[in-house]
Amino acid sequence: MTRVLVLGARGRVGSLVVAGVKDAEDLELCAEVDLGDDLVTAIETGRPEVAVDFTAPDAVFENTRTLLAQKVHAVIGTSGLTPGQLDELGALAEANGVAVLFAPNFAVGAVFMMRFAEEAARHFPWVKVIERHHEHKLDAPSGTANATARRLAAAREEAVAPKNETETAPGARGGQVDGIPVHSIRLPGSVAHQEVLFGGPGETLSIRHDTIDRAVFVPGVLLGVRGVQARTGLLLGLETVLWPDS
Repeated sequence: MTRVLVLGARGRVGSLVVAGVKDAEDLELCAEVDLGDDLVTAIETGRPEVAVDFTAPDAVFENTRTLLAQKVHAVIGTSGLTPGQLDELGALAEANGVAVLFAPNFAVGAVFMMRFAEEAARHFPWVKVIERHHEHKLDAPSGTANATARRLAAAREEAVAPKNETETAPGARGGQVDGIPVHSIRLPGSVAHQEVLFGGPGETLSIRHDTIDRAVFVPGVLLGVRGVQARTGLLLGLETVLWPDS
């Protein structure tokens, strides 16, 4: 049995993770932490082997530093960490013989969406990322959109930009992430949706993923909990667990 601590345990996704861990035959929920609870005390009393964080962007970095310093593997579903912070956490994890898995999206279908889009990016001159989330989503672009755009940019020789571009409303053509246009939409009634739209001479290609229910994240989180224990250092994306040898 793997002992698991859940941070953000009373949140929208965290509460689902709590239920998922309780239902898993090979996992044991040893502690729950939410706003106002003391993380160090939870670690000392619960003695977790793996912790899952679905808290807030302003809390996740210090939470993870605390976990890694206590030699607890970390599975992070909270977006907002900078590349520099991820590098620092990776070094701390390596030094303590544990791993930190940061995934911008734990839906398995979203991982395939990014993988397919990365492959298509090598063959289409134009691409845009359009993401839509609920009105309470704090960051824009989303972590998934940022990760997708960076993978698209890395797969392309150069990005295509409109010639003589004029925006009568600033930002109408989207923000730029490594040269890739990203449009973020926040609306009630949405959960998490992303489309990668490619254009070429005489054709378009759309690769889309829709999250209809937050429960879709739980199987991916549990995959991360099981897969992270055999690794050390920084793991970026659920694909590092799905395809560990690639």
